[in-house]
Amino acid sequence: MKKYLITGLVILLPLALTIILVTFIFNLLTAPFVDFAEDILNYFGLFSSGFLFFTAHEMKLAISKLMILVFLFFFTVTLGALARWYLIRYLLKVWDFILHRIPFVSTIYKVSQDVIKTIFASDTNSFKQVVMVPFPHADSYSLGLVTRDDLPALHDPNGPPLIAVFVPTTPNPTSGFLITYEEKDLIYLDIKIEDAFKCILSCGVLLPAFNRVSKEEALALLEKNKTRNPLAELTGIKEGL
Repeated sequence: MKKYLITGLVILLPLALTIILVTFIFNLLTAPFVDFAEDILNYFGLFSSGFLFFTAHEMKLAISKLMILVFLFFFTVTLGALARWYLIRYLLKVWDFILHRIPFVSTIYKVSQDVIKTIFASDTNSFKQVVMVPFPHADSYSLGLVTRDDLPALHDPNGPPLIAVFVPTTPNPTSGFLITYEEKDLIYLDIKIEDAFKCILSCGVLLPAFNRVSKEEALALLEKNKTRNPLAELTGIKEGL
């Protein structure tokens, strides 16, 4: 019975989490405009009666949200098409110029803009290699992801450049620690970034086979697995507008 329960959970939990996440995003996008869409339906007298086990209000609510999603989709496509025109691109630059000079708003806008550009427009990998680092103390090792390998050694001007390593927490890799190391302190691994995240998310349950490699071999593996960002190619977004 226990095995059957675990098997059922393995099948149902990913589906349940997907439904919860999709529903959350669906409601987040449509909630600000639902009342306006329902007013339109009421004005034209549409969907004034229920259907099957849905009441009239539930029908109007569902249709309103679908209308909003369709509108947002076509609005986004239209905005993306217009943004490729020189005049609209110039207006967007003016819009950026104004928002960047509004106190408090400029901070939020700049951070949001940088994050979105990194996700949608970057042609390079955010993380370079998977490594093991001495953390939280010298006698234990944690999985880490190299983010920068050219930081100046401010504590020792004559020393080698420092390497910035992000050590994510498990099972939530969106938080973690950013630590600098010398190259001699790192153990480079021959696993993909995606496999490292699988290991972290599963608390080590999904641990792929890996071996210690040199930095050059790790770089070669990265180049082999690196792909250009298709979203950047589709949108044509580069640094700046």
